[in-house]
Amino acid sequence: MKGIILAGGSGTRLRPFTNATQKQLLPVVNKPVVEYVVEDLERAGIDDIGVVVGGDYPEKVRERMGDGSAYGVELTYIDQGDPRGLADAVYRAKEFVGKSPFVVYFGDTIVGGNITAELVREFDPNEHDVGVVLKRVDDPTRFGIAELDRDGGIRQVLEKPEDPPTNLAYVGVQAYTPAVFDVIAGLDPSDRGELELTHAIDALVSEDDAYWTETSEVWMDVGTVEDLLKANRHFSKSAAAKVAGEVSEGVEMTGRVSLGEGSTIEAGAELRGPVHIGANTFVSGDAAIGPYVCIGDRCEIGRADVRSSVIMDGVEADFGCTIEKSVIGPQSYLSGGSGRATRLALTVGADSEITLCD
Repeated sequence: MKGIILAGGSGTRLRPFTNATQKQLLPVVNKPVVEYVVEDLERAGIDDIGVVVGGDYPEKVRERMGDGSAYGVELTYIDQGDPRGLADAVYRAKEFVGKSPFVVYFGDTIVGGNITAELVREFDPNEHDVGVVLKRVDDPTRFGIAELDRDGGIRQVLEKPEDPPTNLAYVGVQAYTPAVFDVIAGLDPSDRGELELTHAIDALVSEDDAYWTETSEVWMDVGTVEDLLKANRHFSKSAAAKVAGEVSEGVEMTGRVSLGEGSTIEAGAELRGPVHIGANTFVSGDAAIGPYVCIGDRCEIGRADVRSSVIMDGVEADFGCTIEKSVIGPQSYLSGGSGRATRLALTVGADSEITLCD
């Protein structure tokens, strides 16, 4: 079985961060989302993976992921060209797939547990042409939704319906046989001008009983800034806690804390876990960090009280107020402020310079 990762798209809902990179490269606990995808496929026994790239920064995906050897897999890059929807992105992988059954994995998706491994194990290409995993969601208007028939089969699949018949969304990991390519070739563009993968799934369901299962495991679609914060908060609670840097005497440290090589925490600082700090980062004694904070590599954090936030690589921050539920893009500089009683929620794009005022 082969794997296909969809790593294109413009990521408009994740701006301003996608003005400088692909959305699949945004960090969750200091690791790009697409790395979680590759690692999950490898754990499921899939090591021959095609990565469909597009959007504004496809070269950054190639640069970050390389040939896949660092993850124990082989990556083949497939250019999508002009984006025409998820189904079109899948179709671009037709030559790579050949006659093999395959898994399609959305590159901005993180799943927990054994969702992918179970799908790979249970999907029988001799019996079905499509396999999906369903999960109950709070807002079904955001997702492709499955309606079940009286016998427990999938009756139809709808794309982001205004009046959803159920709250069963299909997860961003599916299994297919090459039969899907003929279906995609016959699709008409949707009202938004795209070839919808949901429509291809619906057609396959109509032709044959699909394999499906329902899960209660974690599934996170990292498609908005709020989603990015939620994913970092969730996975920070279970990410490995390893202190490889230097923690000075006099640092108050509680809960789960990880610290990368070459990083230093100055005496007087407070780390309230879960906190995850990358490599070669300095945190001054005037700082209070956490809980639920992820700070990238090569950062300098001075006077600051940071809570429930994501600070990406290369950020310099020296301000006296409290920030929470904030995302600070790479290579940004924040200064000013004078009192922790001031609380701010900030969304700051890459290479920005911000002066905070009381």
